[in-house]
Amino acid sequence: MNTGEKIVIAAVLLIFLLVAAGFLLSQAGGEPYFDDASPVMYFHSAACHFCQLQKPVLAELAALGYRVKSMDVGSNPGYWQAYSVEGTPTFLAANGDRKVGLTQREELQAWLSAHGAKIK
Repeated sequence: MNTGEKIVIAAVLLIFLLVAAGFLLSQAGGEPYFDDASPVMYFHSAACHFCQLQKPVLAELAALGYRVKSMDVGSNPGYWQAYSVEGTPTFLAANGDRKVGLTQREELQAWLSAHGAKIK
């Protein structure tokens, strides 16, 4: 096998690994803070500016074991009516409590703690 063939094989393997990693991340939600077992639903959308600002806060809290169930209203517009969501980001606890709007770390951590979202 010459050098050119080795480069082609290495490139094909690299592409395969990148595609596989992308698939696995998309299947897992791609975010460390999403977990379907969480008692707190998080309504968000890729088009929502405030949801994008919420991501780093959720990532920090994920490092502490907090998780939320992903409820993407962009992909599932029926969530708006089904859960009476009026805007994103919105957090909805199993007991019906809501936290609406961009929420800073300390406030969100306290709210998630009060609703049992520390699961890992």
